[in-house]
Amino acid sequence: MKVSICGCGWLGLPLALSLKTQAIDVWGSKTTLAGVNKLQQQGINGCLLTLPLSDEVNTSIDQFLTTDVLVIAIPPGRKNLNPQAHLNNVMSLSAAAYEAGCQRVIFISTTSVYDSLEGEVLETTLVCPQSSSGKLHHQLEQLLRQQWQHNLTVLRLSGLFGPLRHPVKFLSGRQTLSAGKQPVNLVHLDDCIRVISAIITQKPLMPIMHLAASTHPSREQYYTEMAIKSQLPLPEFNDDNEGVNGKQINAQQTLSALGITMIHDDLLQGTPHLL
Repeated sequence: MKVSICGCGWLGLPLALSLKTQAIDVWGSKTTLAGVNKLQQQGINGCLLTLPLSDEVNTSIDQFLTTDVLVIAIPPGRKNLNPQAHLNNVMSLSAAAYEAGCQRVIFISTTSVYDSLEGEVLETTLVCPQSSSGKLHHQLEQLLRQQWQHNLTVLRLSGLFGPLRHPVKFLSGRQTLSAGKQPVNLVHLDDCIRVISAIITQKPLMPIMHLAASTHPSREQYYTEMAIKSQLPLPEFNDDNEGVNGKQINAQQTLSALGITMIHDDLLQGTPHLL
């Protein structure tokens, strides 16, 4: 089996390395020659790829896109989010992959498509995007579905954490933070990799899947405890948003379909890896 990962960053690279141990022919894309060389040094077939793709795709990119599974793992960015540009980037990639004969696509989306919904959220819950990111990802999900039909699996990930990445780093020491009573929806990198790998090898019938730990402590409890464990200044929350319950992502259908049990299901266990 050949798997191509567009976006070998914080999520895509460890995914590629994990797939490589499963005797899968793994290809990865980077936007610089230095990045491609690093992939090659780690035993991953590297491809220099910048988006949007031009009408004339070179041999290397065509070889990258002629694959059994294409994983699209390219975040739109937060600081300089340009929704239309990102949409054009992803869809130019999708069109070229379709033309090259790619068999299946896994699109890494986000649970921000649920935005301000409250209560338990299942894979079948109707989305309610309000943020720019939520609206963008929902639009991409729809456009990709039109193109790939049943050959597309959408995986919506909750807030990511893992090695060198944890939201407590950005909330530590801040004051008058809002929504302290609302539940957190987070998922560890290790669990993301296991689920994406299972989607690749098992070809599940579910068109939309999502992922989050089943524990949902309040923002105040969780980030306070993580700050203490990390010996960081404590965040301070105000009492606004009282009466707003927030949402809890329930990923049991996804996990059951893949036969997977979460490794990092208890969010209050463990210490953030910030170094």
